[in-house]
Amino acid sequence: MDEPVDFRNFARAMGTVLPYSPGDIIYRENDPPAHMYVILSGAVEITARGKLIETIHAGRALGIVSLLDGMPRSSTARVVEPSEVAMMNKQRFKYMVEEVPNVVWYIFGELGHRLRTTNAAL
Repeated sequence: MDEPVDFRNFARAMGTVLPYSPGDIIYRENDPPAHMYVILSGAVEITARGKLIETIHAGRALGIVSLLDGMPRSSTARVVEPSEVAMMNKQRFKYMVEEVPNVVWYIFGELGHRLRTTNAAL
C-alpha cells in the first residue's frame, strides 16, 4: 500500500498560518463554511452536539465537508494544545484539488477517516 503523503508543507505555503492556544475555537457547529484547515502542529478536538467525535493531530484536515457542500458546520473544532493551523479559503482549496497531484487521495482519505470516526462515536 502507498505511504500517505504529508501535505503540511503545501498547506503552509498555500494557506494562511494561524497560531492557536488551548481552548480557542476554530469554528462552531452551525457556522457558515468559509475555510478548510490543515493542522500543522498541535491537536484539535472535534465535537458534535456536545459529544466528542475525535481529537485530531498534525497532518490532518478539518472543515472539508462544509466547504464542499456549502452547508453549515456540523461540528465544533476546539484547540486542546498549542497549535499551528493552515487555513485555506474555497478558492485555494479548489486550486489545490485541481493542480496538486495526489491531493484528491489525501482528501478522500480524510473524508473516509472522518466518516468512520463519526460512525464509531455514534
